[in-house]
Amino acid sequence: MATDYDAPRRRVEDEPETDSLEGLKAAENQNTGIDDDGEIVEPFDLPPVDLSGEELNVSVVPRRPDEFTCSICFLVQRNNRRSHTEADGSEVCLDCE
Repeated sequence: MATDYDAPRRRVEDEPETDSLEGLKAAENQNTGIDDDGEIVEPFDLPPVDLSGEELNVSVVPRRPDEFTCSICFLVQRNNRRSHTEADGSEVCLDCE
């Protein structure tokens, strides 16, 4: 987590009292684990494994005549999942509508 060293420091008196139930609830509300952007902040470290020599065995199937590609999420969907077609001819799925 980034630390803003230019921000004014809080005094010990400003922190909620955590000895009582109300103090614990107030401290829980302040420390939600959510960043300013609304994203959950959890550290994630990748395992130290070298996968550069690995190959992916995935069969690629071409788009079928009863499927379309959503112009927003770029997922291939069945025609029954089509919401509408934009004026420029791009198609949108029900999830992105």
